[in-house]
Amino acid sequence: MSPAIEFDFQTPETSFQASGDATVSRTIHPSGLRILSESVPGALSTSIGFWIAVGSRDEDSVAFGSTHFLEHLLFKGTPRRSALDIAIAFDQVGGEHNAMTAKEHTCYYAKVQDQDVSMAIEVLADMVAASLIDAAEFEVERQVILEELAMADDDPSDVAHERITETVLRDHALGRPIGGNPDTIRASTRDSVLEHYARYYRPDELVVTRSGSHQPR
Repeated sequence: MSPAIEFDFQTPETSFQASGDATVSRTIHPSGLRILSESVPGALSTSIGFWIAVGSRDEDSVAFGSTHFLEHLLFKGTPRRSALDIAIAFDQVGGEHNAMTAKEHTCYYAKVQDQDVSMAIEVLADMVAASLIDAAEFEVERQVILEELAMADDDPSDVAHERITETVLRDHALGRPIGGNPDTIRASTRDSVLEHYARYYRPDELVVTRSGSHQPR
């Protein structure tokens, strides 16, 4: 096993060689944005992630489930791209894109061939930095999330997991369900989710990761 690598967080640029001749690099932008990349010789595809340091535990000022609600909305368009444009951008090159919300972070990610890396980064960056949080789409996604919660309630393993978490963590923020519950989702407002977006979706709360193709074309 390779020894652990200690990052110097005071140095804006650093890199080292990893197993398989891969090169790992870390850059800290003056804005606070951190970029981690792993170039893998021989790889023909690349995985990209935009990681935001906000999860369901950070919802004291908004309705529970708002972080997951926001995740849905970032796929619904920006001033430059509609929801259809975002979907087509990846579909037409055979790529994939999705997102996930956890208790302590949110991630928007994609996997594409090496020649499509620039497109994937541009679209994900646009989604994360310039989402419209459209009022009409907000109401559509409210119903989508309510349906997701109902489906989870029909899954015994999901129900058991939530009950165990609640029992162990009780009133701690980590004990709350990531998606909220039907009452909190119905109570959520566009203004509060928009404020949540502005508060946490900042360069100093963002880590961008890239792993794969050694020489993107």
